[in-house]
Amino acid sequence: MAHLDAFQAIANANGGNRAAQNPGYNASVDYVVSVLEAKTNYTVTVQPFNFEITEENATPKFSQISPSPVDYARYLEFNTLSYTGSGDFQASATDGGDGCSASSFVGFPSGNIAIVARGDCDFSTKTDNAVAAGAMGVLIYNYEGQGAFSGTLGSTKSVPVFGISYDLGRSFIDTTETPVLSMFCDMSVVTVYTSNVIADTTVGNDGSVIVVGSHLDSVPEGPGINDNGSGSATNLELATELYRNNATVLNKVRFAWWGAEELGLLGSSYYVAQAIESGEINNIAMNLNFDMLASPNYFRGVYDGEGAAAGIRTGCVNIENLLTTFFDFDNKPWNLTEFTGRSDYGPFIENNIPAGGLFTGAEVIKPDNFRADYGGMANTAFDPCYHAHCDDIYNIDQEVLISNAKAAYYAVTTTSATPLLDRWLTTAQQSPKDRVRAPHHALPTSNV
Repeated sequence: MAHLDAFQAIANANGGNRAAQNPGYNASVDYVVSVLEAKTNYTVTVQPFNFEITEENATPKFSQISPSPVDYARYLEFNTLSYTGSGDFQASATDGGDGCSASSFVGFPSGNIAIVARGDCDFSTKTDNAVAAGAMGVLIYNYEGQGAFSGTLGSTKSVPVFGISYDLGRSFIDTTETPVLSMFCDMSVVTVYTSNVIADTTVGNDGSVIVVGSHLDSVPEGPGINDNGSGSATNLELATELYRNNATVLNKVRFAWWGAEELGLLGSSYYVAQAIESGEINNIAMNLNFDMLASPNYFRGVYDGEGAAAGIRTGCVNIENLLTTFFDFDNKPWNLTEFTGRSDYGPFIENNIPAGGLFTGAEVIKPDNFRADYGGMANTAFDPCYHAHCDDIYNIDQEVLISNAKAAYYAVTTTSATPLLDRWLTTAQQSPKDRVRAPHHALPTSNV
């Protein structure tokens, strides 16, 4: 917990968060570098990159004008999405379905506000389709039973985009009198300079590199101790323990802490793009990703390697089997979870690098039948504080964090000591029996 305590202290000293565009992230980078330099002999590199983002000039506002006036509370009833555009207007609200294709907006009145359902495609696609149909603003309502939310649009948009609760969204659609709504958002585009942290073992085959990654940033709404202090702290412990224990390293291990994941996998995407440009991509054998390892209402999720593209599926399943084998040995229940590119492994699998990892749940509601294996609360999100101010040091389940850290260490030490790793990744290993898939919403990217 020492690393998590440090991340919490950093957030406390920097406006309550560790977001990539804010000082708390830079302090998190400094902390990770200081630990690595004090406790290992690894080659540590801070990899700078930059990106554009929209920042608020004034507090966003959202209200209903008619049929009855209502002012909605930010965070409680609506939130802005990263890269939202500016606007100040009143307009009628019109249902845009799921917003995932132009057909969702057939007959859409130009100048109206589009109300679209979350899911099935990313937020950016929904917004672009709405704007193409003439929408002045976009309201994306959450999954059934879930409240206001934030997320990333991935690129700067020309209209305001807010995340609202399921109930509020449906109330606008299901009413007999078309609501007139007001949206206000005043944004400026700024360039943010940030970085990844990379740490290479000094031993191991340079032509067979295992990239072990976790994102270091939080959302601006909170400290991000589960998302993703839990993964970053685990990664830091993996790095120092691998060195302290003088483990066998035949394949070079490259530990990475990614920046700006919450804004659309920007740090890992930048790293992979640079690796492609330099040719280093040809030396990367596989990727392990650790994101949200300690959700308080957890399930023990292992990425389902069978969801990978055919060319890398065998390697992804072999990585999956390593993790599930450890949990079986440790007598811990586990479920497979969707392998869709939602986290920083996405840029790797998109470029034919096998990957795998662990996840304990985010905003999806925990079904009642999961309580038999994991306990906890049914009909409540796996992480009720996902992307919220309460994702703090008290939002951690230490038991699942420790068991996941042990499984991660097993995967790192096993693969780093495997001769001919490329052959192991392309040769089918024995699959576990009784594969059980975790419930999920379709989440093809990190921003849906």
